[in-house]
Amino acid sequence: MMPWPDKTRPTPRKFFLFDKSILCPKIAAMTANKPDTKWDDAEIALSNMTPDTKFVFDRMTEATIAAVDARPGEEVMDLACGRAVDAFKIALSGALVFGLESSEIMLRKGLEWMGPDQTHPVVLLRSLAESLPLKDKSLDKLLCKGAIDHFANVDSALREAARVLRPGGKLIISVANFESLSCKLGRVYDFFFAKLKGRNRTEHPSYLPPDDHNFKFTAAFLAQKLKPLFEIQALTGLSLLWCFPNWGAFLQKLSPKSRGAILRFLDRIARTFPALSDVLVAKAAARK
Repeated sequence: MMPWPDKTRPTPRKFFLFDKSILCPKIAAMTANKPDTKWDDAEIALSNMTPDTKFVFDRMTEATIAAVDARPGEEVMDLACGRAVDAFKIALSGALVFGLESSEIMLRKGLEWMGPDQTHPVVLLRSLAESLPLKDKSLDKLLCKGAIDHFANVDSALREAARVLRPGGKLIISVANFESLSCKLGRVYDFFFAKLKGRNRTEHPSYLPPDDHNFKFTAAFLAQKLKPLFEIQALTGLSLLWCFPNWGAFLQKLSPKSRGAILRFLDRIARTFPALSDVLVAKAAARK
């Protein structure tokens, strides 16, 4: 799949004939991507999350850190680290961790984590993913959780990742899949909703990437971008049905035990069918 032009994303519309293209819409190539150096996670509602959203966020962090599998003495970079929360978790392994972030706002928030009780080394850096301030072959592992679709130039960022990783070094990427089962079903749901109600269900359907995303990632697109520079060792999926209309509200009505069992069951299915999963987690080795 290709990225879309700035501010020209397709918007929901009323359909009178079933159009198969809504299952996998074509999106034109972006013409003017710009890095977001003022991004603030205050834009994300981290409170009052529906059960499916909380599950996805927690599983994404858990699976990404597990894939990194940092060891004492290793040098690891958390690319687009945000508040550097994950970087500090990884540093508990005894690894030397660099947290790189382009947003000055997020770096300030990251410094809030650097209290006197933080004894594990985390070095915070400000730079773009497309221009890493490190020497060639200087890292053992590099992770990027939920941020690669924000980058201005994915190819340049991956070239930089390949440059700074040592031969055989590991790259771990986790990213939302906008051709998930939930996205496909959501388009069908909105097709019939618009036909029956004569209006769009929402102006911001979850199957359209937000305005601060520069690329729309799918399993095929992620593999396509990685293969020229990396050997893909694993590509797995996390969660199913995240943000499908009314799904979160339905789960909220269940007991914690029941909804937990359902979410874990769907998560197991997603691991087998990553192309339909809500989140993709790739682990790749830098080519020697």
